Amino acid sequence: MRRTALSLLLVGLFAGIGILVPVQNVAAATQPNAKAGSTAQKASRPTQLSTAAIDQSKQADYNAAKAKAQTDYKTAKAKCRKRSSKAIPGCMTEAKAVRDEALAQAKARWGNPQ
Repeated sequence: MRRTALSLLLVGLFAGIGILVPVQNVAAATQPNAKAGSTAQKASRPTQLSTAAIDQSKQADYNAAKAKAQTDYKTAKAKCRKRSSKAIPGCMTEAKAVRDEALAQAKARWGNPQ
């Protein structure tokens, strides 16, 4: 049983390698002016972002994190309302603490770029 499982594993390994090698050669052969045995590479071009674009990106990330924190808080409040009357205050306090922590993490990570 062990020998069969091991031999099947080895056959699968070699079959997988045998499939990958021709695929790599085909990809290189379809590229214009490609040398045999080379792999295709993406042309790199320098990208420069302005500080305004970076600030907009940070603002968008910060706003998304705030929105997620608020949505999670509303969901937690809805779950708290379904609990017994004695458990509601503790549940609400925990939901507020989780929201405040998420907002603090968002502010620490992205700041408040307004």
